[in-house]
Amino acid sequence: MASTDTPEPSSAIPLETRARIERLAASLLERYHIHEPPVPIELMLQDPLLDLWEADLTQVSSIIGHGLYRYAPRLAQARLLYRTISESPEARREGLDAPWPASRREVKYFARCLLMPEDWIRCLPQADRTPEGLCEIFHVPSFDAIVRLAELGLPVPGGTQIDPNAQTR
Repeated sequence: MASTDTPEPSSAIPLETRARIERLAASLLERYHIHEPPVPIELMLQDPLLDLWEADLTQVSSIIGHGLYRYAPRLAQARLLYRTISESPEARREGLDAPWPASRREVKYFARCLLMPEDWIRCLPQADRTPEGLCEIFHVPSFDAIVRLAELGLPVPGGTQIDPNAQTR
């Protein structure tokens, strides 16, 4: 149901890889019985499913974000979770299929898929589908909310252009 002024979703990540990443994120949410935001990413790192992985939390910056960056550590934790699962033979045996090796772009895409699932965003009232709304509901930085809206082909703030081929933070 795309309108003529809403861009079609696009990405530099191949469609098959995006689908695998999205399935992994959905599988983790299902296995942890998470059905609403915000996703408890710290719990997921500290309490791995069936002891399938062990995350080294020292790999995440301990700098506490402030203002615009207050939720940035959550994205870093989700990226660490992806790398940890990807490197775990036990997780692969249990069906947690993460493309590996993965580009930075793919790892960041996973973090956005996990913390801001597409169906959760699409279920929000239109008034909440803004960077500010997503930031508060999903506990993510506004920049990542804008990128996620663009990835889904949803309207972004007036004049904001996201190049899917550009390397994001």
